[in-house]
Amino acid sequence: MRISAGRLRGRKVPVPDIADVRPTPSKVRQALFNILGPVQDFTVLELFSGSGLMALEVLSRGAASVVSVEKNRRVVQHLKTVADHFQLNENWQLMCGDVQTVLPRLAGHRFDIVFADPPYNTGISEKLPTWLDDSGISCTVLVIEEAARATPIWPPGWTQQQARRYGETCLHFLEAEAL
Repeated sequence: MRISAGRLRGRKVPVPDIADVRPTPSKVRQALFNILGPVQDFTVLELFSGSGLMALEVLSRGAASVVSVEKNRRVVQHLKTVADHFQLNENWQLMCGDVQTVLPRLAGHRFDIVFADPPYNTGISEKLPTWLDDSGISCTVLVIEEAARATPIWPPGWTQQQARRYGETCLHFLEAEAL
């Protein structure tokens, strides 16, 4: 897989051969950033990091910082190697653990973007907004990648602004409703 834009454009990213690591396809990543627009100086929370490609894309495009959460220790070790290779250790924080357990450690943080790519068709997507609320984490936009066939029902307090389908993948863009 390659980074599609920014200062690291064209750089190849090794994807670990580890079960359940499902990199977001290039077409979907490009579409996401076309929708989001410039991300210069943004703060980003990436949940279910997997290959780390979304973190690398956003850092390549000028984001100030990314916090990535991944529960698989082997994957996190791989991501540390990638961060070292691309010299991103100052801007990319890696946290190992289950998302629901790690989120309270980020209580009170505000992010410009929260991007989540949970395992498809598990019901986790629908729980994520509540987990963010329960942890006191706020964001301008929450983007959840889910299977195109899924029809999530979002919890009260969150509004889906749009959903975009790309083959077997759907990106859901949510915003918290004003209190």
